[in-house]
Amino acid sequence: IKKRFKAILQSNYKNLQRVNGKLNISFSKNEIKDLHYTTPLRVFTNDDGNKDIKSVAVVNTSGGVVSGDQHSVNVRVENSKAMVFSQSAEKIYKSINNTKAIINNEIIVGENSWLEWLPQETILFENSKLIRNLKIHLDKNSESLIGEIVVLGRLAKGEFSNNIYLKDSISIYKDSKLQWLDIVLLEDELSKTKRSVARLNGANCFFTIVMSAVKAEKYESLLNDYIERNINDLFISTTVVNNNLIVRGLAKNPLDLRNLFSKIWIFIRSEIKGLPPFLPKLWWV
Repeated sequence: IKKRFKAILQSNYKNLQRVNGKLNISFSKNEIKDLHYTTPLRVFTNDDGNKDIKSVAVVNTSGGVVSGDQHSVNVRVENSKAMVFSQSAEKIYKSINNTKAIINNEIIVGENSWLEWLPQETILFENSKLIRNLKIHLDKNSESLIGEIVVLGRLAKGEFSNNIYLKDSISIYKDSKLQWLDIVLLEDELSKTKRSVARLNGANCFFTIVMSAVKAEKYESLLNDYIERNINDLFISTTVVNNNLIVRGLAKNPLDLRNLFSKIWIFIRSEIKGLPPFLPKLWWV
């Protein structure tokens, strides 16, 4: 009976329609110039009533990502300051037949522009499989602040995902030349990775923040001073590679990690870029 039931499930899975969500948005002179999306991806303009930069919230109306789904987001910014953020955490559900979900995000930051790519958590469920690529293309006089947050399971319910596949790539180009490339690869038996001091070091979640700017080394000094004064209970590190200020954080509790992430993000955008010291209200929901 079990074999028959499993065969029925696999047969039904083959007949399920996988989503191919696409989103293309461009900003010019601090306004949305073009916008096009296909289900399940959607975009909503965001206005908190404060004097901040143009921002939009990306929404996945399907409520999560399953094996075989493909999402593609393309953002272009010209002579503008803009923020693109996710409205809720992205949940990556269990894969069937070892089929991987694929998310490709590509951002072009043109002349005289500043772009913030502000995610919420990506939560990886047990046996989920995800390939995600984030590519940033910067003009010679443009800057960006980008991030990713990864949570290994529904930790609020005591579930730590031990068997997953995650290949998470971030690449940054300046004047068409590769300036920084990072790939996080996690594959099965994460309990061993969690015990490794050189890898997760006991953590259940982690983040990456990268600010690309000409004065990155100066900004690293300012950020380290802030961290030393205000953050002393979590694992965090900073480094600079080719004018990219890279910040890593590890934590056992996703809420602690999220709070740390937001503090660093707000410090960079306010103390370094002179923007309002807050994040969108929707980001906190």
